[in-house]
Amino acid sequence: MNVIALILVLCAQTPQANSTPLRPSGIAARINGEVITWDEVELELHSVPATNRPEMRKGTLRRLAKEMLFLQEAKAYNIDVPETQIDAIIEAERKASGMTIERYQQQVNSQFGISITEYRTLLRRSRMISMLMSRLATEPLRNPNSKLRLLLEFISPEEMRDYFDKNTVQFKALRQIDVVFIAFQFQTPAEREEKLRLTASIRRRVLEDSPLYAQALAHMDPALMPIVKGTFQGKPTEKRQPAFENLSIEEAPFSDAVKKLLYETLKEDELSEPVVEGNLVSLYHLRKRINEKERTFEEAQPIIRRQLELVKRRTNEKLLLDDLVRRSFIEPPDLFN
Repeated sequence: MNVIALILVLCAQTPQANSTPLRPSGIAARINGEVITWDEVELELHSVPATNRPEMRKGTLRRLAKEMLFLQEAKAYNIDVPETQIDAIIEAERKASGMTIERYQQQVNSQFGISITEYRTLLRRSRMISMLMSRLATEPLRNPNSKLRLLLEFISPEEMRDYFDKNTVQFKALRQIDVVFIAFQFQTPAEREEKLRLTASIRRRVLEDSPLYAQALAHMDPALMPIVKGTFQGKPTEKRQPAFENLSIEEAPFSDAVKKLLYETLKEDELSEPVVEGNLVSLYHLRKRINEKERTFEEAQPIIRRQLELVKRRTNEKLLLDDLVRRSFIEPPDLFN
């Protein structure tokens, strides 16, 4: 055997120093005798890049363990969801979307990365947990000696009115945009024509898939860019960028004509034609527009109810989880710490 062949054989037989597994394997947790494997955790993270998975594995495991605890409790109360109820939920979703059943199944596959059978299982589990929460919230009404006291998820008119009065800003009229722009100054008619030609050229490049933000950074005078304040490592920072985010119409530093263009005329993700305003030639790319009218208390009630119900549901989930962890066998014991 020659030297090269011998080296290849020895390398093949010698364990590599960095041959650590890419991810954990085997049993990840035991919940009252039921097992969660690392394969199940990894399946939940199938759409997450491999480099980001290590930091998300423990949180995903806790979520699966919490769901298992809740489902075990639901079974203890003999809570189940018949297939006919899942059929009704899916049919309601399909009709609301206006899709055929084949298109609906394709949407589930592409959006969630799972089969329709797996999606039915998710719906069933979610419905079981929802029924459990409703049952336990009303349990003290049936059993005054009940030790677990959850919040009733009913939202009274008084609670909604109190929320509305304390959060009036949330229901004011809202006109905001996210916009990227480029602007060039000119002093003479000749400079005006030169800047118009440059802006038209940049517009063609943007339409050919060169982002306006990059073009602005390359060609625009930074002094014409707004200052954006932020923080870095706890310290205040300031930087200039050719864009506005969440810019309200009241704060917009534009003429009425440009405001009309940005807040009314342009469509989202549309690029404007070159705009001459004063001694500036500009180009605008409207990224997002929010245009919401002011809501009265009556109009805001559905939104308020959903928000308050969500707060109560999260509180109840925490109360129930603490109770179940206290009286369950969980391995590793610090899983929920």
